[in-house]
Amino acid sequence: MIDLLFVLPSPKHPRYARPGLHLRWRLGWIKGWVFRPYWKFREFCGGSRIEIGKRFSLQGALVTRGPGRVRLGDDCIVADRCTPFTHARDASIEIGSRVFLNGTRFGCSRRIKIGDDCILADARIFDTDFHSVHKSRNLASSPEPLCAPVHIGNNVWIAAGSAILKGTEIGDDSVVAFGSVVSKKIPSGKIFAGNPAIEMAPVPRD
Repeated sequence: MIDLLFVLPSPKHPRYARPGLHLRWRLGWIKGWVFRPYWKFREFCGGSRIEIGKRFSLQGALVTRGPGRVRLGDDCIVADRCTPFTHARDASIEIGSRVFLNGTRFGCSRRIKIGDDCILADARIFDTDFHSVHKSRNLASSPEPLCAPVHIGNNVWIAAGSAILKGTEIGDDSVVAFGSVVSKKIPSGKIFAGNPAIEMAPVPRD
């Protein structure tokens, strides 16, 4: 078993940059390949279209739902139950390279784009309200729920319990603190916290 582990690919994600066997990462790499035929079968049956980059490590669960497209870049890690759900055929969830997903939940009707090197904890990222705020929300004649794309830059950390709502833009290197609710534009290099989230401090650089 140990000999086999030595011939498997080595992790390129910075979280696994230290030398060692990286047993958990490699078992996740194997698990990711085991699930690929299942995802392709789901796509053939009309399910989500999934594209997985190089050296993907599935250490948790990747549960997809809906007819849209889900794309993960190279060296991504899913460390817990991640649910990229799409709600329209042209909906697109694009996740960059070297992204660490730790229980993140997505709801996408149009577009959610995640940059490279992000850390996404057990947060909710939605580009839609799902239901109309109109009084007639339970009727078929109700207005469509509001929807606007979400864009998250590179090297962003979104802590657990946070909600990233429709139309949100988060600049590179920024941090969204635990339990925050974001529904606006966050500039690069800032720490935001609260409900609604407000700027708390610049991200330390030294």
